[in-house]
Amino acid sequence: MKNTSELAELLPSLSVFIQVVEKGSFSSAGRETSLAPSSVSRMIDRLEKRLNVVLFTRSTRSVTTTEVGLEIYRQAQAVLSATQALFSQADSFSDTPQGVLRITAPNTLGKILLTPFLPAFLRRYPEINVELTLSDRVSNLAQDAYDLALRVTESPPENMVARALMPIDYVLVCAADYDEVLPDFPAGLIKHNIFFPDERQFRGAWRFWQNEIMESVTLVPRLMINNSDAMIDAILQGVGIALIPTFIANRYIASGKLRRVLPDWRVENPLPRNTYAITLPNKLLPLKTRVFIDDFMQWIKAEGRI
Repeated sequence: MKNTSELAELLPSLSVFIQVVEKGSFSSAGRETSLAPSSVSRMIDRLEKRLNVVLFTRSTRSVTTTEVGLEIYRQAQAVLSATQALFSQADSFSDTPQGVLRITAPNTLGKILLTPFLPAFLRRYPEINVELTLSDRVSNLAQDAYDLALRVTESPPENMVARALMPIDYVLVCAADYDEVLPDFPAGLIKHNIFFPDERQFRGAWRFWQNEIMESVTLVPRLMINNSDAMIDAILQGVGIALIPTFIANRYIASGKLRRVLPDWRVENPLPRNTYAITLPNKLLPLKTRVFIDDFMQWIKAEGRI
């Protein structure tokens, strides 16, 4: 490499190259980077000429990474990770939280938690600009240059730093104007339309606890949905009882739109998970990221989410 400016010019091409390897095609990499496939192809061509190697074997239907391409892919990942670590370390020495904070989070979690939290955060830190991406796709923090990811999982990735924010618990609710007589015991649920998440862990018997008393009920769902927003929309129509996460249910209960069902009973969680703030394992976390995590955790506690 002749000079640092030449390296700087190669960084965008290396980033696109990584996307092509991981997505398996120029068109998929283009969608991920908001580039036309032809632009992706030109960047790869220039990178191959500069490195004097063939990175991909191309046909009309597929793109296959060559052996040397795989080795350069590993080195490119290290280069981009080191670049991000460099900026993170520089940010950590600043006395004032500042810069662009790039966050990725699942759709529902972002809408329910981040949307109400961010306005006050932005007012408190006027020199921080937030770029929030809501997607249920799990992103690679180093490759996609995110500072922080919020994830709901049973086990956070071992090669990252994970800070537990709150557990994901579940509660039975119905619309405030639900006109059926609510049961006093779990067995009475079989007479109602039951909605619950489309996860295999929720199929079969549910266990309910009241102090030391346990009651098991097998329920057949009238409706299963894999999206919590859609579940809320359905349950607000007043035609059934739904099992939904407490962090979603609480604000609707507080506003009077939903009410608890079997409030004296605890549903045993069939899918115990936590919400985590995930960051890269940098020794010095940027100040902008640190203040976000600290403030967000305090806000969650103050809002009664945990």
